[in-house]
Amino acid sequence: MANLRFNEDYHNSFDPKSFLEQFYGKLKGDENEYGSPVRIIKAFHEFWSTFKAPTDTELTEVRYLDFGGGPNIANLVFACPKVDHIVFAEYTEVNREAVKSWIAGDTDAFDWMPLIEIAVLELEQGRGIVESPVLRTDKEKLDCVNRANELKRKIKSVIPCDVTKVPIVELGTDDVAKPFDVVSTSFCLESCVSSEVHYKKTVAELCKLLKPNGYLFMIGVLKETFYIVGEEKFSVFPLTEKMVKEAMNEVGMEIVKFVSTPILHSTELGDGKFIYYTYCKKSAARK
Repeated sequence: MANLRFNEDYHNSFDPKSFLEQFYGKLKGDENEYGSPVRIIKAFHEFWSTFKAPTDTELTEVRYLDFGGGPNIANLVFACPKVDHIVFAEYTEVNREAVKSWIAGDTDAFDWMPLIEIAVLELEQGRGIVESPVLRTDKEKLDCVNRANELKRKIKSVIPCDVTKVPIVELGTDDVAKPFDVVSTSFCLESCVSSEVHYKKTVAELCKLLKPNGYLFMIGVLKETFYIVGEEKFSVFPLTEKMVKEAMNEVGMEIVKFVSTPILHSTELGDGKFIYYTYCKKSAARK
């Protein structure tokens, strides 16, 4: 095993293919296993199924920013029916290229169709995640292809971001600089912040990107100090529930929901103790 890796090492040491196979190669099974995507998928579905677009959507498009997405578009799959304009922000070029490769339809891009099938044909139909193999009809297959194509059209920008800079997202175009109805971040902040102060500052920066009444959705791991992808071991700042809630309260966000569940099965791939997800709402009075 290599030495412990930190922020700057992601550029040269992070393998998106290993990450995606490790965390999204198996979409069903015991959700209590470390690295299982089942709880994550359910959290994405829950938030987006309850999300209500602003009342003036006839006049303005619904804008969504995914921050620090890595090579992962899982959240975007569920967001797609509810938003019009997606900006995908990611720190490393190799991860941005992985997303661009999928958008371009490259043959060696990661296959997101199994997740799209779960979203479109199972969770969005109120069936839950079906464990046994399912034979899809031609119409169902077409519905999933249409969702994939719709998502590709709605991802308008794939841009760099960096929590060590201000602003944390490169706001170089009008497309990106306009405020968002939803900002999300998944398993990102704990992997890149250096302290509690840095974490709270980063949450505040994310909130600045929201429209009044906009939502911040976050999902991640609590009390984790490292995780492993392939042969590389990456440092993690050990967030606590108290830190996460304080970060949102200190910038005046209303916590709509906070859920924390224990990771029951120990593993050598990471030492996190809880998976959490939360979403909070920005006051209409804040800018």
